[in-house]
Amino acid sequence: MKKLFHLLFLLIFFNLYSQNIQTEFFVNENQIEESFKSNSRIEKLFTKNSKDSILVVTEIKNDSLFSIYVKNNGQKDVLLIPQDNKLTLIQEALNKDKKWKPIEFWVNSDCGMSYLKKIIVKKGEIISLSSKRYNGNFKTKIRFKLLIHDKVYYSNSLTASINQSKFEKSAWYHRFKEMYYPDKSESEVENILFLNK
Repeated sequence: MKKLFHLLFLLIFFNLYSQNIQTEFFVNENQIEESFKSNSRIEKLFTKNSKDSILVVTEIKNDSLFSIYVKNNGQKDVLLIPQDNKLTLIQEALNKDKKWKPIEFWVNSDCGMSYLKKIIVKKGEIISLSSKRYNGNFKTKIRFKLLIHDKVYYSNSLTASINQSKFEKSAWYHRFKEMYYPDKSESEVENILFLNK
């Protein structure tokens, strides 16, 4: 019965989600692009003298998507275990007070089937993801926040326009909080869903 409830919830969830994506605070839905091949133009997007072991660069792909490139800048191969072909990633934006705030959140799947795929990113290799690009009447800067092996990495920032309602915790946020973290404090839930480490 519990599984049937979750299935029904997800069907309703995705129907409403597709209608309200531009205005509501919601889960990031990035996708790893499996057929991606890097080239010299993409290689030039990365800062050459960075010491970080993981580098993240974003650019506008089209009216509805961003491309996010993740480079293994370290000395060893990196093992990634995506969740349903997604990396642990959210978008942040500068609010009117010029502070970075999440405009999405992340929910870890509790289904073991979500983690069957493994990716090895070799030293110097770049992988690509796509993620939603929002539109609205509030001009700001956005960036991506990526969590890999308990460490947070940030992308460059880009000028974008969003609805200011994207900063407000939605009914979806509260629903996921109640479903997955009923015994945790608000700050504990924020740390989990906003990838704070």
